[in-house]
Amino acid sequence: MIRDWDQFLVSLKTQVRSYLYTYRFWVILGIMLAVGGGISIAFTIKGVAWVHSNFGQNAADYVGGELGFISFLAIVTGAFFGGDAISTDFGTKTGYYMLAQPVRRKVLLAGRYAAALLVSVGMFAIFYLFAIYGGTYFYSFGSIPWANLGLSFLFGALLVAGILSFAFALSATSRSPAIGLVLTIIVLLVVFNIADGLVARFAGSQYVVYSILYASNIVSTVITDGLSASNPALWVGLVIMAAYTVLFLAISLILYQREET
Repeated sequence: MIRDWDQFLVSLKTQVRSYLYTYRFWVILGIMLAVGGGISIAFTIKGVAWVHSNFGQNAADYVGGELGFISFLAIVTGAFFGGDAISTDFGTKTGYYMLAQPVRRKVLLAGRYAAALLVSVGMFAIFYLFAIYGGTYFYSFGSIPWANLGLSFLFGALLVAGILSFAFALSATSRSPAIGLVLTIIVLLVVFNIADGLVARFAGSQYVVYSILYASNIVSTVITDGLSASNPALWVGLVIMAAYTVLFLAISLILYQREET
């Protein structure tokens, strides 16, 4: 019998290869280049003096401000790479081939999830390179808070892991790949934003701990505030994102196995 690890690697490689041949990879790449490149070009045209007057005299404020787009990018990335991860087996002809294979479903799901996370983090790295370019061009290479930037990248990877788990779970509730993708974007960009705003306004921000969007603030605030970042505190944001990752990935596996039976 082939080992689970070997099957996992086959699933991962196959899924990564499939992303490279589909529109979603190029759409997300285009979004990263458009947002990151657009900001860089616009600010370069505005000039160094304008950037300093709006972001302050240190690179941390600039980099943290540019990474304020990270939650939007994470939602779109997670939706495109995870919104049809499960529904494609039950809503398209792919299932006639995939579900007939002698592979344990948790291994297949783990490979797909790892592939989605790997590609998503790679996309994030592109956006971070634009932030580093801006910090270097408008300030200096040495003024970038590299330790905080490294933490931010790790937090961003955990953020997209949580959103991917959420997208996988939504994908398991529908037989249409398109619905899973659209539903993820609508729920996180529209429903969560409205709910978070109402809860924060009438009950206080400390009650928004159910929201991964609230937790995503630590990705940018850690750049400027380091380990003392607040609203939320780093540990709160990390717990929320980790909980989304584990809980919704487990739900995805349960729904996947149930749908198959």
